[in-house]
Amino acid sequence: MDIDPKTIVYYPLFTLVLYLILAQVFSLPFWTIFIAIGLAFLYIIIIVIIELHK
Repeated sequence: MDIDPKTIVYYPLFTLVLYLILAQVFSLPFWTIFIAIGLAFLYIIIIVIIELHK
């Protein structure tokens, strides 16, 4: 599996932007931003682990 470096940046960024848009539309509680940030960091960590084990 070859991972493009741009992918590591764009998917978490897209997750956070999508969250911010949904938060404005549906007025989500403030604590849910930590779920979005956690998912973004989890994605980055998984990609780093995959790259290290190549």
